[in-house]
Amino acid sequence: MSKPKNWPDSFPYLKSPLHARDLTPEQLQALRTPPASVAVIHAASTLTPSPNVKIQPIRDASHPAHGQFGLFAAQDLRPGAFILAYLGRVHAGLASEAESDYDLWLDREADVAVDAAREGNEGRFVNDYRGVRERANAVFGTAWCERWGEVCVGVWVVGGKSAGKGIRKGEEILVSYGKGFWGERRREKTP
Repeated sequence: MSKPKNWPDSFPYLKSPLHARDLTPEQLQALRTPPASVAVIHAASTLTPSPNVKIQPIRDASHPAHGQFGLFAAQDLRPGAFILAYLGRVHAGLASEAESDYDLWLDREADVAVDAAREGNEGRFVNDYRGVRERANAVFGTAWCERWGEVCVGVWVVGGKSAGKGIRKGEEILVSYGKGFWGERRREKTP
């Protein structure tokens, strides 16, 4: 199986969502029912490895993820463009064994989330914009992925008035992890 350059050797690379055994038949049905009001990602846009991105080491000493990896544009990406699907272990949200920095909700109502902590794709290398840029240049969003016939999380270039010129080739792709993520990190560090 082909993996992207700089993918960790000991870490499983996913080419499709991995369903955990804890998913109920109702949760699986919710995943496989196209929602009326979400974007549709065509199968041709979900190639793995993704041609839109590159995993690269962070060498800038002032970067909060210095010494780790980040996700960078492999080509110019226009405002509002789909970048890639965020793949991981799809599980019952409340049944998560441990808190994970890589866990995102797929469907809160159905209690289904996706976690890329132990296996995933390039999407797990998207860093938060704080300490790197003034604002995020990409966003997470729920979508219908035609390739797998289920709801998934996607990453898009920021669109609208604040989009600017999109993301240029070689530029780091950065999202907002949200205030809740950072509030939790501060609580964990406080003795």
